[in-house]
Amino acid sequence: MTIPLFETFPALEKGLPWMLLGKWPTPVQKLDKLGKAVGHDNLWIKRDDLSSDFYGGNKVRKLEFMLADARRKGIKWAVTFGGIGTNHGLATTAHASRLGIRTALILIKQPLTAHVQENLLLDRYFGAEIHYAPNMAAGLIQTAGVYLRHLKVYFIPPGGSSALGSIGYVNAALELKKQVEAGMLPEPEHIYCALGSKGTMAGLMLGARLAGMKTQVTGVRVASEWVTKSKSIVHLANSMAALLHKHDKDIPEIKFTLDDVHVNHDFFGGLYGRVTEQGRQAIELMQKTEGIRLEDVYTGKTMAALLDFIAGNPALRSTPTLYWHTYNGADLGRLLADNHDYTALPGELHWCFDEKLASCLKDK
Repeated sequence: MTIPLFETFPALEKGLPWMLLGKWPTPVQKLDKLGKAVGHDNLWIKRDDLSSDFYGGNKVRKLEFMLADARRKGIKWAVTFGGIGTNHGLATTAHASRLGIRTALILIKQPLTAHVQENLLLDRYFGAEIHYAPNMAAGLIQTAGVYLRHLKVYFIPPGGSSALGSIGYVNAALELKKQVEAGMLPEPEHIYCALGSKGTMAGLMLGARLAGMKTQVTGVRVASEWVTKSKSIVHLANSMAALLHKHDKDIPEIKFTLDDVHVNHDFFGGLYGRVTEQGRQAIELMQKTEGIRLEDVYTGKTMAALLDFIAGNPALRSTPTLYWHTYNGADLGRLLADNHDYTALPGELHWCFDEKLASCLKDK
């Protein structure tokens, strides 16, 4: 199998590491029922929640490049970072385990939810080496310890948003372009996606440019502002463009500026992982109308921002608008049924289970 990126720019296949981990292309779907409920006639979804039956969501596209790079280099350990309920850390652990690569997770505090507890239990199930870092200094010490113990370690940044990993979303935009050309949906004038570690947004910006689409990509900030600065989005997009041009001189030298970056800051909630009422309402509306599951940290807030955009721009009710769904849609509840002994986690994380929030922990 090849991918749209390599079909469009064949020279890249020789230079860029890549391996198949997901199911491509992910479907596009018109949100007729949601659109009717909110007064929009041309609302669509790109369902990256269905990117893998093993563990889906947006991280799969990034891991196809980074884990291929690790395997090419013969590395058997990866290290990455995130909150205690990190989807990225779980996705990395799950998919790396398929390749015989172990993952060390350096985890920081975030608000507790049932989803956080479930992800911690699944991290252990898939074999992560888990370290809790109550502060930055502890995180640095834990990271140094991982390198000392395992010596040859592949570093994966938070969210998998390296220049190499984020090329997965350049490919995603080219995949969307092919679906537009096949008549599956109109070319979106607006794409809304979650903005955390920046890779999804920056990759879509670059991919849309390379695909010749005039789509405006709007990132909905779900992480601290220092992580999601517009300058860093520009830097990542330009780093990806330079990497692609390095491997294929026929790819134009693209340069993004701050004028190309569109970010909605209004739905963050003041703290990473904090549940917001607007997000909750968006989750409930999506479930009620389309039966599609969102969550509190990323996708609920992103949908809330998109619904606010629709409500504030009634003249655009027929404008093709696409929500890019980045949450894992694979059901892992069956794994938790028999693997929910939280006492097997490191002792410094047992406080996360003082209150039994996850359904697998509650008395039957």
